[in-house]
Amino acid sequence: MAQWHSVNLTNFDLAPAARTAQHVSGTVARRTIDVAKDATYVGVGLGLLLFQRAQVQRREFERSLRD
Repeated sequence: MAQWHSVNLTNFDLAPAARTAQHVSGTVARRTIDVAKDATYVGVGLGLLLFQRAQVQRREFERSLRD
């Protein structure tokens, strides 16, 4: 037959665990935002480089048509 055990939760405090969870979630959120910013900067930078490269190729093509 199963025995029932009682657990005394009179002094059980969730505050430290809640503070730790809040700190961890804040850290994860900050890292996620930083990664998103970095990805945006990289994307914009690559876009600018590709645009400049297309401009150079366009000018070279126009030059080849004139010659």
